[in-house]
Amino acid sequence: MSDATPQTSASRERPALAAARRLHAHISSRHLHGGQLAGADQGVRWNIRLGRFVKSYLPMLRPVERHYFVQGQAYWALASWTLGDLTGDATHHAAARAATRTIQQTQRPDGAWDYPLPERQHLIATVEGDFGAVAMLEGHRHEGDAAWLAGAKRWHDYVEREIGYQSHAGGLCVNYFQKPRGLVPNNTCEWIWVLGMLARATGDTRYLERVPALLTFLEAVQLPSGELPYELAGGSEPRTRLHYLCFQYNAFQCMKLAWYAHDHGDARARRLAERVSDFLATGVLASGAVRASCTSVLPEVIYYADAVAMALHAASDEGWRDHRALADRAFRWVIAQQNADGGFPRFSRGDYFLLSDRNEYPRYLAMTLFHLAERARDPRPLA
Repeated sequence: MSDATPQTSASRERPALAAARRLHAHISSRHLHGGQLAGADQGVRWNIRLGRFVKSYLPMLRPVERHYFVQGQAYWALASWTLGDLTGDATHHAAARAATRTIQQTQRPDGAWDYPLPERQHLIATVEGDFGAVAMLEGHRHEGDAAWLAGAKRWHDYVEREIGYQSHAGGLCVNYFQKPRGLVPNNTCEWIWVLGMLARATGDTRYLERVPALLTFLEAVQLPSGELPYELAGGSEPRTRLHYLCFQYNAFQCMKLAWYAHDHGDARARRLAERVSDFLATGVLASGAVRASCTSVLPEVIYYADAVAMALHAASDEGWRDHRALADRAFRWVIAQQNADGGFPRFSRGDYFLLSDRNEYPRYLAMTLFHLAERARDPRPLA
């Protein structure tokens, strides 16, 4: 995420900023409930495999769902700060403020956040807490609210006390839940990002003490292609699963490593991000859509494309690689899918080769919003 003061020329507003503004209005009108970004989610287990398609093709059977993910709320807050910076529209910053207050209010006294889906209500997800902390740190950067900084610190303390780490190849992998399962590089990349933001916000380099060991783990598991694997055996998970939604997961990992390397001048994080970006470049199709995995083109999912686009843009913006044309191809594809009302006609197409998921999931819409808004910071037009 850039701290640069943007310009707001008409040419800059099109197409990325215009698309982000439409999407922001769409989300605001449909998916904010009592201050929470909440709604349906593709879920886990039976719902991600079958249930969501039943809801897609038989909307009369679709229940009213109000799942509140801190991750989605955080993306909404981050994107709203960015749009306020870009447009000078105070309502966007007001939306970011309100979203961050909700994150603070839903944080438990021990520093964690409850998981929203019933199948995992007994678990505390590292990703949820990481995004709660990031949102409060970004809010603190804008507003200087000490309570938000304190909330981010409480999450850090919870991770150290309850989530913990597993050792691997001389390094450390932060756990996915407070009950250890396999080793998931994605969470380690996000935790490095959070630690870097905490160090920047506080001026306290003690928050960076675990980073070298976390990077050692990532270096040890990165594949020759540059891809970071999905999950390795560990904890209660005996299997290793190298490939799963390869380009989507690696896009988020690339972004977090690139942003950390930018903020702290870390050459090891930079090298990891560069190699991941080279892998991501192989996933952008001629259309601008992005492959689902190393072994499958389908399903075609909107937010996979904007995530990969943002990661390739981040690496290119630093001057480390030149993947800008591929990034913009994917951004153009995403924008071309958008409806006039700011939403998208579907979440995915080509599931099981034949199905489409036409549900709206606010968590993923907020991710797309954030990526479009961040691309709009760049004054250069889409290639």
